[in-house]
Amino acid sequence: MIYPKRKTKFSLLIALSLLCIILSCANNSTVAKTVYVNGIIYTVEGENWDKEPQQCIAISSQGRIMFVGNNEEAEPFIGPHTEVLDLQGKVVLPGFLDTHTHPPGFTLSAMFSLLLPLSGEIDEVLENIQNFILANPDREVYWGSGFSMGLGGVEAAGRGPRKEWLDEINSDKPIIMKSFDGHNIWLNSKALEMNGITKDTTHPTGLIHKDENGELWGTLTDALDLLPMQPSYSAEQQKAALASFINNMHSRGYTGGHLIIMSLDETGSGDVYIDYLREMEKAGTLKAHTSLMLRFLPENDFNDDLTFFLNKRDDFQKNSKIKINTAKFFVDGVLEGRTAYLSEPYLNNIAMGYSSDYVSMPLWDNEILKSHFNTLMGHGIQLHIHSIGDQATTETLDALEYAHKNYPDIDARNTITHLQIMQDNDKIRMAKMGIIGSTQPFWHPKEPGFYTEVEEALLGNDRAFNTYPVKSLIEAGVLITFSSDHPVTPDPNPFWGLEVAVTRNLYSGAVYGIAEIQHQDDPTWLRNKAERITLKEAVEAYTINGAFQMFMENEIGSLKVGKWADMIIIDRDILHIDPIQISDTKLLETIFAGEVIFKFGRN
Repeated sequence: MIYPKRKTKFSLLIALSLLCIILSCANNSTVAKTVYVNGIIYTVEGENWDKEPQQCIAISSQGRIMFVGNNEEAEPFIGPHTEVLDLQGKVVLPGFLDTHTHPPGFTLSAMFSLLLPLSGEIDEVLENIQNFILANPDREVYWGSGFSMGLGGVEAAGRGPRKEWLDEINSDKPIIMKSFDGHNIWLNSKALEMNGITKDTTHPTGLIHKDENGELWGTLTDALDLLPMQPSYSAEQQKAALASFINNMHSRGYTGGHLIIMSLDETGSGDVYIDYLREMEKAGTLKAHTSLMLRFLPENDFNDDLTFFLNKRDDFQKNSKIKINTAKFFVDGVLEGRTAYLSEPYLNNIAMGYSSDYVSMPLWDNEILKSHFNTLMGHGIQLHIHSIGDQATTETLDALEYAHKNYPDIDARNTITHLQIMQDNDKIRMAKMGIIGSTQPFWHPKEPGFYTEVEEALLGNDRAFNTYPVKSLIEAGVLITFSSDHPVTPDPNPFWGLEVAVTRNLYSGAVYGIAEIQHQDDPTWLRNKAERITLKEAVEAYTINGAFQMFMENEIGSLKVGKWADMIIIDRDILHIDPIQISDTKLLETIFAGEVIFKFGRN
């Protein structure tokens, strides 16, 4: 009787020991949850990453990278429960980072009002508006987004489309359309009347465009605050739009970004999205490394805005992985509305009702800007500054120099975005201060329907041709990051941006309803090929440089042991193909912290 009991006890001890060994192996920190093999893996680590792709990457159960190297060296990381996935020669890159984008983009219009086609000529745009009104006869106001200021043609450069074109569709109810860039509004006569806008209405910094007789043209630039009438969306609609925005970013290969909050969006109250993002984070549905920037407005009390900012920053530091430490400023407006602040006059000023020396004006007094930048840097806050015109950039750098002299040891990583027109000396000044340039490569060709009708018409050929420097900024020592400024760029496909960065040419004829270019030197849409950069530089701008701008270079931006496993799988080796084929790249998977969040054909 005793022997069998002893045997049973001994057998149980052996079984328990074996189970412990198995569990120990399964939970061993050196055993990966997932291992990808047989790939072409560009880590964006080291000087020669573009020439030294790896084969294999191992990811822990926590979503961190455990190993990057060749297949044979990965064997110790493979346990009995490790999922081994064969890439079959497909290409892996770090997840892309958009360093300047506006949630929820145009998704509110796309889902709940009207989104106009980018490629549309004026007749197609008007037909879309008319069809929407016919399909929604009970609406009191017709809201939409997506028109281009180029719709007015060369003769209306800087004024855009006319109110009469909307009046012909409907003159009984207000029609209000916002441009893709967010700075311009197109209204019919009823909308102007109901918002109390007349030919005598003025705005301190924005423009109310008029015809040669001083009558209202039908567009406003940087004067959204003149409209007491604003679209209204429910909390459910706003949350749905934000979720759609993030899902769209996943489907384009983005795993994080610098998001602009309290900026020009479709509700006028972008701060609500801070709370929605936190809700998503708590629910575990926010699959993006996120840094937020909050906008400071010249018409607001600066101390009130600063108090709000610091409270949000402190709250999120304690309770969230979402970062809030960036202040957004607009120093000028946009070229297409004649509110970009230039050093030399616009063309055709007199014909458009302006003085011959009209260059627009800054949105901030420079002495005030110096004081604000100095205060914010003293609080350790990063600055992110919208600057389109060359004079705006010069004065922005004057203000930054003042603040940098007072805080020379701060790792500020201040950023100027857009940089459409620049003086060469200012490129050197940016580099000396370590100012980052967040640029939007999508805008850098001669855009069909916009370059001739707006940029060339307002600047002349020489100035228009030499806009949007990139290569010369890098050569001056400026760190460049890439972004879309979505919804200004309606489709932020990063492979389109990569192609333009390398070619300075049209990325897709289909998007504009025109013929494709046959080679990268096709002159039709080519703008200043001296500003082309290498694909290596372009990929870095979308990955590790973006992570640096977000103060996250130790966590994301490259495929390195210890970093989050944020990466994408694509169907071709973009570093070894004809550059004009980069835009045809198919995104197969987007992976965030080791989790597949987008899979081609599944989402």
